[in-house]
Amino acid sequence: MGNRLQDIVLVNVEETNSWRTYPVDLSKVAQPMDGDFTGKNFLCMEQLTSADINVYLTEADAAYQVYMDPSQRGINLLPFVVLTSVMRQESTRTGGSMTTAIEKLGGVGHLISGMKSSSEAKGESIPDSWVAFATQSDLIGTRTPEEWGPALAASAIHEAIDNQTLARHVPVINLGDGENQHPTQTIGDLLTIKKHYSGLDGLTIAIVGDHERYRAHHSLALGAAAMGMKIIAVESAVARMPQSLVDEVSASLVVRTEDLDSAMADADVLYMGRKPDEYKRKGKEEEERNRKLEKAYAGWTVDRARLQKMRPGTIVMHPRPRRNELHPDVDSDPRMRDVQQMELMIPARMAIIALHSGKSIIEAVQRS
Repeated sequence: MGNRLQDIVLVNVEETNSWRTYPVDLSKVAQPMDGDFTGKNFLCMEQLTSADINVYLTEADAAYQVYMDPSQRGINLLPFVVLTSVMRQESTRTGGSMTTAIEKLGGVGHLISGMKSSSEAKGESIPDSWVAFATQSDLIGTRTPEEWGPALAASAIHEAIDNQTLARHVPVINLGDGENQHPTQTIGDLLTIKKHYSGLDGLTIAIVGDHERYRAHHSLALGAAAMGMKIIAVESAVARMPQSLVDEVSASLVVRTEDLDSAMADADVLYMGRKPDEYKRKGKEEEERNRKLEKAYAGWTVDRARLQKMRPGTIVMHPRPRRNELHPDVDSDPRMRDVQQMELMIPARMAIIALHSGKSIIEAVQRS
């Protein structure tokens, strides 16, 4: 990973009923972690090595222990630290779990859903809006409908510091950016797998769905490959995994198929994903793509009978919201991990927040 960090990306955003494009230099805002997370933005999986991912997972294990301890329910590691989660795109789980995570660390969480009540309604530019949030926060998490929207937030803050108009740096955490990535979801996903198998190297994960547009699949493929996992991409011919992602992951680690049943038989982890209709375009070509993809999804539904194609001891995941990919009759199967997956997002995000604030949950527990 890492080959995208030198790119200049153009972020297209809608401002007061018009569109504007902002250039963002990723080399300035998406630095490699290299074992030091303090104050850095977390914008994409390319910033991480396998060692970095292991640090997140180890810290998340410690967070899980204090979070689940009925005598604690958290740890007072970040008192008075303010996290603002700006969800420019709808969210049930991610925004709420970020707020819960900071509060379980002793800090304060603000959750903003939609921008109708912001000064953007008065014509404020997107960069100015991000600088305003930075004056009120110690960390910012954000989900945006456009790709690299969180990088634009980080760039606006970086420029304000360079101009000496903003006094301190505020890290930005990507909570999902358009069709690009969802890196904090991936850390929680890998934590869920590790909880079951104790390790990740050598496991096979079958990822099912719209590989072209589903951001959780993109970051998961990168993270799984970095940790030595093999990937079966169960895909439709109209929504295949982008070749650039296959090349980045390493083609030797990816098997591509339209046969879900064979993938289930070979997989240690089955990872389903919904059809992301929020990115639907207009036109006849898109209508044809949608028709074919709907047919593919209809053939991918996993019910209790089909689930028996997986070996005992394997697991099934879904980042939710789910539609028809998983029939409700699978909910009682011992292989299901989608609810635990949601719960584990909280300690995973506790670990991310703590590390990017320059703190270690492990060290705090050892001192207590």
